[in-house]
Amino acid sequence: MDDFIKRINLSFDLRREQDRQVYEILSSKQHKTTYVIDLILSSENSVNNILDKNTLRECLKEVLEEMSLYSNSSPTIVQDNIPKEIFDIFEQI
Repeated sequence: MDDFIKRINLSFDLRREQDRQVYEILSSKQHKTTYVIDLILSSENSVNNILDKNTLRECLKEVLEEMSLYSNSSPTIVQDNIPKEIFDIFEQI
């Protein structure tokens, strides 16, 4: 059964402001392990979403280039030529 449960000990230097803040937050939580698990997984998902947004930006750039609305040689985009749907996409991000 010990193979299924692992333990990690944390140490906080209360002289450092960030350590003290995290220590106080963790101390106030009743289910510390669950809190840390949720926090770390949420953080990882955020990083993945950022990567997805970067991929989306590259795809959007390609679409705009194909529609002749944007080119690397002339990065000026004329707003009147951009379909309204493009702005809707940005608002949803």
